[in-house]
Amino acid sequence: MNARLILRQLPNHLIFRILHYSLISQQLRDELVVSAGSFRLKGGGNKVLEWQPFVLWLANLLLNYAGDILGNLLLGSLPLEPLCNTADILLSSLIWYCIFYCPFDLAHAVTSTLAFRILATAMSTISQVQLIDRGVHLAGQVYENAPVPMLVVGTVMGSGAEVLKPVASLLINRCQRNQMAYLKLSNTSKVALFLSLLFMLEIYKNPMIMGINRHQLMVYILVMTTAFKFLSLCYRTDHIIWLFEHHIRYTLFGGFSRDLSKFFQRLLEPKVRRTWAFTEFD
Repeated sequence: MNARLILRQLPNHLIFRILHYSLISQQLRDELVVSAGSFRLKGGGNKVLEWQPFVLWLANLLLNYAGDILGNLLLGSLPLEPLCNTADILLSSLIWYCIFYCPFDLAHAVTSTLAFRILATAMSTISQVQLIDRGVHLAGQVYENAPVPMLVVGTVMGSGAEVLKPVASLLINRCQRNQMAYLKLSNTSKVALFLSLLFMLEIYKNPMIMGINRHQLMVYILVMTTAFKFLSLCYRTDHIIWLFEHHIRYTLFGGFSRDLSKFFQRLLEPKVRRTWAFTEFD
């Protein structure tokens, strides 16, 4: 097996993917914390990371697959084709969750070490070189070896995460005080996301929908969604979504782990006994 074949198969290795995704998530978290004006996370968590976990996950996903997404877009292929690998998406999501919301910031502490950064940077460089090589050759086939398209595609695929960083900056709200600086899901968008999940489960014939076919599901969804929107107009019941989301954020995305870290820090604090000081006038 020659060296070129080994390098071509290396990015598909599990350890390589873990290092690559860990480096991207670590850089995203560091950039988010620095832009928020805090250079150190205290108390096992930070309020910044609890704002919009779905948006942070989406920004991390875009940065992980930026080179492939932009390359497919320029080459006339399906832009979201890299996201079809469900196992790979789950792996990157799990690594993102560990680095952002692991209790006591254990994963973040490991990925912040110099040894890990050196190893992950070497792996990321190999991936970048292979993306550039693949982009230039594919552009040559599509655009009949035209030099400018080959240069553009190779450059964009090689620096995909850097090209999409302005989009990620909008998503992660680099300007904290500007609430329009990041993508915020409205209640309508959240309902649409939930309904999309139901239709997807129906396509996969998942037992969670209890054997309901497509037409029955459509009728049930229409009735339930219409009733919910009418109740929201009359009685403002849409706050139930916010309350449910708030509890999920607190439990899974940093709130509970932050309070748990504060609790253990209080237990570990030494109890200082007060010593009385006497002056010469006593």
